[in-house]
Amino acid sequence: MTYVSVRGGYERGDIAVKEAAWCVEHFDIEPKRVDIQVNHAYKDCWGACDEVSRGEYSITVVARQSLRDFIATVAHEMVHVKQWETGRWSGDGEKEAERLQYKLADKIWKEDVI
Repeated sequence: MTYVSVRGGYERGDIAVKEAAWCVEHFDIEPKRVDIQVNHAYKDCWGACDEVSRGEYSITVVARQSLRDFIATVAHEMVHVKQWETGRWSGDGEKEAERLQYKLADKIWKEDVI
């Protein structure tokens, strides 16, 4: 079972937790832990993902973007979690994450996940 937690940005925190749990199931992966930090200020990018240790990931996402973009950003970062969990990606993994982020966001919206 995957533990998903969120810090900061509580108005969108519930969305991020539900979406991350959906992605874990959708990708059929079993990370131990996904910690999500929701920030309010844009720095260098809208989101980031780091592998803290095997099976444990830290995602940062900026809350101040449209809801669709926020959902797409979380999806983008969860694609990176999938890549680390499966050990499959090419290059830095960005092309796959960019290709899937809005497809996943729209699917999450249509399935009424959030």
